[in-house]
Amino acid sequence: MENSKLHKIAVVGFGNILMGDEGVGVHVIKELQNPSTFYRLPSTVELIDGGTASFDVILSLKNVDKLIIIDAIKNGGISGEIYKFQNFQISKFGNLEIEKLSLHDINIIDALKIAGKVGQLPKEIIFIGIEPKEILPKLELSEEVKNKIPEVIKMVMSEINHDCLTAKAN
Repeated sequence: MENSKLHKIAVVGFGNILMGDEGVGVHVIKELQNPSTFYRLPSTVELIDGGTASFDVILSLKNVDKLIIIDAIKNGGISGEIYKFQNFQISKFGNLEIEKLSLHDINIIDALKIAGKVGQLPKEIIFIGIEPKEILPKLELSEEVKNKIPEVIKMVMSEINHDCLTAKAN
């Protein structure tokens, strides 16, 4: 299959790895990049360690058809609970408490809104959030959040595979 028929997908993990569970998005990206884990990704998929630079990373994405964001979010659930939001839900974030859930100094939702206003918003956005247990200075994730990484990766791979199958059908 020609790569030109495949959609360009960016998978971005956000977070501060120095603050425990706050860095879960970056830990997921590192796991996907780990050569011993055997995750096979199409050449049209880019993995990005976004750190805490959500504004800069989102505005730097060009010609991306699908954006998958992974981040810690506080939504009042149990530690390690996984949330998935899609385009239409993200557009309503401004009316919900979810807008305040991003743990970074610069809100990802604000960065997405600005990207939309300047015409750089990907066609499809999937936001996978993980409820943190501990946000404090340490390098390790809590067991509750660490144990959810395989499930988050399974969700990411499902999104990528779905996109590839859709491209093949067209």
